[in-house]
Amino acid sequence: MSHPSLHLTARDFDAYAAEKATSKAYSRPRLEVKQRALAWARGVVARLGELGISVDVHGSDEHPSIRNKHRADCQWVFFWRDQTARDELDRLLDRGRSFSDAIDDPSPYTRHAFLALRISEGEVQVCFAVHPDAKVDVDNLRARLSATEEATGEPASPLAAELTSALHALPEQFSFGADGGERVACSAATSDAIAEMLRRAADGQVPLWIGWSVPRETAVEHADILDEQLEDALVALAPIYRLVAWSRENDRIALDRKLEGIEQERARAHAELEAENERWRSEQARARERSMEQARARGDERVEAALPARRPTLATLFKSTSGASAGAGRGGEPRPSPRHGGEGSAPARRTPHGEVDHPAKAEQPAKVEAPQRPSAEHAPRAQRGPSGEPDAAVKIAPEAAKGGVLEKGSRVRVRRGPFGDKIGVVSELDGRGGARVLLGLLSTRLELDDLELVVDGRDRPALSTSHRKPLAPTPRKAR
Repeated sequence: MSHPSLHLTARDFDAYAAEKATSKAYSRPRLEVKQRALAWARGVVARLGELGISVDVHGSDEHPSIRNKHRADCQWVFFWRDQTARDELDRLLDRGRSFSDAIDDPSPYTRHAFLALRISEGEVQVCFAVHPDAKVDVDNLRARLSATEEATGEPASPLAAELTSALHALPEQFSFGADGGERVACSAATSDAIAEMLRRAADGQVPLWIGWSVPRETAVEHADILDEQLEDALVALAPIYRLVAWSRENDRIALDRKLEGIEQERARAHAELEAENERWRSEQARARERSMEQARARGDERVEAALPARRPTLATLFKSTSGASAGAGRGGEPRPSPRHGGEGSAPARRTPHGEVDHPAKAEQPAKVEAPQRPSAEHAPRAQRGPSGEPDAAVKIAPEAAKGGVLEKGSRVRVRRGPFGDKIGVVSELDGRGGARVLLGLLSTRLELDDLELVVDGRDRPALSTSHRKPLAPTPRKAR
């Protein structure tokens, strides 16, 4: 099934011109671009989910608002951690944030690392970005870059080198740097270069940016293939997002224990509040009971006062008023007690006018779900010998792919990875078991094991007719 098309045109780019950015009169064309972009993003979410990365999709406002500083000069489509994970980190990030900071920048996009598609007047870009205010993700990245072996003090290869290897694996058109500043090709990335760009981003309060920018003219000219190329580029950036963005599986700053402490503190505060509410409810119940008893006593007094005075008789004149005369009426008959209700009912109880409703119960703490554990990374394709070097048999193997021998100019199909099932052209064979392949507007190095030769089937056998041939007439016997 085909995915919704983005298909950017010159009119789409014109909607984000500088002179239109502050006007709501152009919100309609910007809204149309946003709706197409969000529909296109569903295909990216599905492909990221296959890699074990669960993300939510959000689009920036298409009209001037406080979240975009009242300037709609671009359209963002964000791919970031799900709502549960964001709430978990926001409780920690909001502890040191003042009200003035929240008013100055109410947008939540600066507090989390994200993948994104961005459309502006002059270009369209796909990127991974992390703002200095995303303190959890930035601290996690710094810990990865500065990680050292405890015994030798040398850089820890599984951490810092893992990030640089992921940057080197990106296509040649990708670059990184502080947003709006100088950018460096990802193929030249080192741990020191990344740390320097991170420092510049912190000084300028701009995001650290890793991605690919396509000029407006190129995007309009190649609009028929651009949708698929942008989707592949975002999937190619997924390993960078996995290594930098904090998660319980990628915790380099021991934040998990801090979050557990916060949850325990919230649970303790909730228990104290619940105990205080229970004491208040008990006091209110006792106060209501006392008030009802006093109301019953006052009602009995008013009923007694309303009864007519009894005349003394010979039977009650010389008897104590506290004896049998207290229960006798006129003629020596017992006086009926006052009735307030039906037969045999007790005196009516009055409800006090000052009753207080029960307070609402305190909110239960939100249940936190751990993010899904990402699927295991694919095993490295190069076979290693006992010494750690590539196996000799692999070195001398001919540069061949499934279906025949590869050579410069051959048409190939990518078998796996972010560019799986894409058709490209071999531009160079490096002699080390890899090849540089042109994939539309992108060019990247791939292993020969990941390529399959595409053979054009031109000599096709002729199809036989489906009509029945007439049967030959039966010869007559001679008489």
